[in-house]
Amino acid sequence: MLDIPNGPATKWGDFSMNAVEYGQRPPYSPVVLGALTRTVASIFGQVVIAELGAGTGNLLRSFDSQEVIGFAVEPNDAMRAVAHRLAPHESRFEWVSGTAESSQLPDNSANWVLLGNAYQFVNPSKMFREAHRILLEHGFLTIVWNLRDFKRDQLQRQIEEMVKRQVPDLKRTGTSVADIMDAVDTEGLFSEYCYLEAGHEQNFLPQHFLDTWKAGHDVPSQVSKEVWEDILSKTAEMIPNEPLIRTLWITRAWTFQAI
Repeated sequence: MLDIPNGPATKWGDFSMNAVEYGQRPPYSPVVLGALTRTVASIFGQVVIAELGAGTGNLLRSFDSQEVIGFAVEPNDAMRAVAHRLAPHESRFEWVSGTAESSQLPDNSANWVLLGNAYQFVNPSKMFREAHRILLEHGFLTIVWNLRDFKRDQLQRQIEEMVKRQVPDLKRTGTSVADIMDAVDTEGLFSEYCYLEAGHEQNFLPQHFLDTWKAGHDVPSQVSKEVWEDILSKTAEMIPNEPLIRTLWITRAWTFQAI
């Protein structure tokens, strides 16, 4: 992390201050989730999910099938409150105050565990043990990321380039996902099963698009409040004055099977 004399704008791992904005992030690719859902269903029939670090429910809301049920495990009160506000009538998932390392779920309570944009915040060794405990025999674990597609999306790429000019030593989680996943060690609890990725697009109102940048965590956790506010101001200036902003994203998912 960068040396910040007066402290960073956001404490690493604490989403209390930007939970509302985080809820504006886009859904995950229906192609990726659909393929994985069919895989789990082909083996277990009923799909029972346990998402560890469910945040504001962005990943769970991406499942359009009413046949998918399960648990949403999230330690942050603000994130859970936003999730309930965004989907007040959602009854498929039971929300639980817990962590990826200590979910509070019973043994063998799910056949599919997911982490959506959350692996960088967990203790991997403890998370793998916890996922294995709550999974049925031969159940699945998917570590999935929903990332800005900087290669194909010119506007988002230009904003990212501006951010990096402001913070030359910035360490970006999104650009190092492959390295992070290459280093994964399941300690013999899981075998590699499959990798899937797919691009998708999302249209935003200008303010909601800005919110997706305000929801960022790796930048404000490495810069001061003043620098972060300056970055957000410059980002707002770069957003076109249009009714809807078309953006491109890519979902990348690594799936493992319990041994």
